[in-house]
Amino acid sequence: MTTPTDPDVDWTPYNRAQTGRSVRALALTALQLAGPGAGRSAVELGSGAGIEARELARHGWRVHTFDADPDSEVAMREAAPEITTVEHTVCRLEELSHVPANDLTLACVSLPFLPRESFDAVWRLAVDALRPGGVLAVDLFGVRDGWAGAGGTFLTRAEVEHLVDCLDVVSLVEVERDGRSFSGRKHWHTYELVARTPGHQDC
Repeated sequence: MTTPTDPDVDWTPYNRAQTGRSVRALALTALQLAGPGAGRSAVELGSGAGIEARELARHGWRVHTFDADPDSEVAMREAAPEITTVEHTVCRLEELSHVPANDLTLACVSLPFLPRESFDAVWRLAVDALRPGGVLAVDLFGVRDGWAGAGGTFLTRAEVEHLVDCLDVVSLVEVERDGRSFSGRKHWHTYELVARTPGHQDC
């Protein structure tokens, strides 16, 4: 069975279908926690159509986005040509070797699509790039998710808690439900994590 966690999935149709949707609640939570963006920088890992990146920019953040879809930057520019504080890089997240230093890292439903063998390195890059007091807001998949076993990264609760050993967890919400995805019906097992780095750089 082909699922969106397979490495060669074309994300362009999905990203195009996102046009007009609301900003994800995770991004709004992160914005509220992080505070004003003026003079500060954010990173979005897996920006898709750029809806969340544009929202960050509208709140004064300088945003560096990363996404594998080569059409994502075009869609972002067409939707909001007035926004000039978003810098975009086309690449697969598993190819990252550097994440710019930032005060807010957002990854809405993107990190679970990393190959498991690449996940830990990307996670380390993301955490290390956060300045003291920086906000990390991410979605993760659990081991009982309907796509588990078909590529991607699926984590136990204990593994998620280990990931945030050196972070100050603001909220960690685990949800398991039946519902729909872009590719059809599925069972969801997810974690929504919001955390801060300590006020010193020893994480």
